[in-house]
Amino acid sequence: MTIGKWTKENFDVYHKENPEIYNYFERFALIAASRRKYYSAKSIFHRVRWESMVSSIDDDYKIDDGWISHYARKFMEDHPEHEGFFKTRVRRDSYHES
Repeated sequence: MTIGKWTKENFDVYHKENPEIYNYFERFALIAASRRKYYSAKSIFHRVRWESMVSSIDDDYKIDDGWISHYARKFMEDHPEHEGFFKTRVRRDSYHES
């Protein structure tokens, strides 16, 4: 992992170790996108928590809010037809640059 917990590099490692989190996020974001022009990535993330910690048998996931913006950006990158679905902003020290 690189310096700074929420870096793009650290997200890539986290995502590789926990691909099911994005699978949930993507599924719920696509549902929301079929009904809304814009939506909250944080709301979707809370649903992911519910599914992974309450509804599923495996409740070992520790899902931190620091990854939300990375998942939102990944979703819009994977689904360019939904570009702008999540509002994002550039931080002074952005960890989201490619």
